Amino acid sequence: MSPRMSADDRRAAILQAAILEYGRTGMHATSTEVIAERAGISQPYLFRLFGTKAELIAAAIEHHTDGLRAVFREAVETRPEGTAPLAAMGLAYLALLDDDPNDLRCQLHTWAAASDPAIKDVAQSTYRAVWDEVAELSGASAEDVRRFMSYGMLLTVLGALDLPDLFGNPLEILQEF
Repeated sequence: MSPRMSADDRRAAILQAAILEYGRTGMHATSTEVIAERAGISQPYLFRLFGTKAELIAAAIEHHTDGLRAVFREAVETRPEGTAPLAAMGLAYLALLDDDPNDLRCQLHTWAAASDPAIKDVAQSTYRAVWDEVAELSGASAEDVRRFMSYGMLLTVLGALDLPDLFGNPLEILQEF
């Protein structure tokens, strides 16, 4: 018998399951039944914790963003000497793209669903949080932050389409930062 999960660990497992399912299917096709099954809990328990599917997806988006921001902070803190902060964050983002495309596809679904009142506020606040984090961690100019974020957006789209070769060599591009 495996040890009981703490409430925080169970919540994180549910949010990770929601991120994966949302990334795979989008807002309206996401199945709370599949999320509950993936997380090893009952669907009624899922709703007891999060209220509605929209609240669960909003919490998953926030959880995903918190994870991305943590990856960027760690990349900057542990970067090799002489590596610019934006380059370190870019390398970390490239590693995420290689990991699990459904994890990053949730970003695409969030941006696509941003006109939905259930998603709009969380889409705006989380994107702004990443933007602000990148600016703070890098100390870069507004123009360089815009360029970095636009490259990240392009990489996300090309990764989702499985067309990363259209970007060119990201390592060469990161040297611009």
